[in-house]
Amino acid sequence: MPVALKKKDDNIKIKEYITDHRGHKIAAVIDIAELNRIRKVLKTIPPSEIWLYKNEEAIGCVQEGLRDAKKGNISKLNLKDI
Repeated sequence: MPVALKKKDDNIKIKEYITDHRGHKIAAVIDIAELNRIRKVLKTIPPSEIWLYKNEEAIGCVQEGLRDAKKGNISKLNLKDI
């Protein structure tokens, strides 16, 4: 499983935000070089895991679980009890 290291410059470089009449950001403008960089990053996600990133509820649960684990809020589960 590939592992990506988070670097300071890994964030998406936004040129400009498009806002609605209330000032809420609804879209972002990026240049072609940035789009190509993002495409390369997305290709590193294994096909077996792409579904997770497309399912907001599932990725939210995973992120919540990772936050809990980071805080030490873990418990052991006996698979025979399931």
